[in-house]
Amino acid sequence: MANTINLVTKFQPLLDEVYQAASLTADLENSAVKFDGSKTVKVLKLTVPPLGAYTRNSGYTAGDVTADWESFTLTQDRGTEFSVDAMDDEETLNMTFGNASSEFIRRSVVPQVDAYRFAAMAGATGISTVTGAALTTGDAVVKAINAGMTKMDEDEVTPEGRILYITPTLKGLIDDLETYKSKACVERFAKIVVVPQSRFYTAVTISNTGFAKGTDAKNINFLIVEPKAAFAVAKHKKLRVFDPDTNQKRDDYLFQYRLYHDMFVYPQKAAGIYLHKSTT
Repeated sequence: MANTINLVTKFQPLLDEVYQAASLTADLENSAVKFDGSKTVKVLKLTVPPLGAYTRNSGYTAGDVTADWESFTLTQDRGTEFSVDAMDDEETLNMTFGNASSEFIRRSVVPQVDAYRFAAMAGATGISTVTGAALTTGDAVVKAINAGMTKMDEDEVTPEGRILYITPTLKGLIDDLETYKSKACVERFAKIVVVPQSRFYTAVTISNTGFAKGTDAKNINFLIVEPKAAFAVAKHKKLRVFDPDTNQKRDDYLFQYRLYHDMFVYPQKAAGIYLHKSTT
């Protein structure tokens, strides 16, 4: 039994570290959301009255405050297990199982979670967007980003903390511009995250073989996100590792991983997300 404890103690910190290093959407995770046994969380949505007139005869203008509960329900229950024969692991200097576990998190879990989160934000009702366009020059990219920032400013979105998610190709076009142009474009963002096009679509199809670009989806050029507009949650994240002495079925190392999660956009804060998509 001591070997089992040591294995879990060694693998868990390593795998968590790999996820945090590779995830592109970790800034949007909200651990404060509690589901309390249900798959649905309710968020209070308040509507307050406008400022009315005060008259010396009748006093204040009457107004009403309405409170509604907005429901958010988790939809993504994902899980995989795999095993490595004890002798196969030994004959590869005990490197196969540990490396396969790390690679699974880095290459299978993180890209799928990121792709789903970006698609969920891109497909949310009420966000700001424009007609799809191909951006082929640095000047065009800067102009498009500035238009997005202006739209968010006009919608009174909090200017501090905005994150720019952008493809490597478009970020490279900005970097190739004269210093003053590229600096003026990026300095308003709290953070810039470069996202591979392979996980940056307006919609994705998720199956047992992974994820793929949705049938009618478009490539995302960039997303501007005010972090308080969206929240990613994981109600349940479970990783289990069993050594061959604990595995009752086979003389294998067994790895099991389950993630119950979702990505949501607050309806009243949808203006805090700006989508610029391509034509393809």
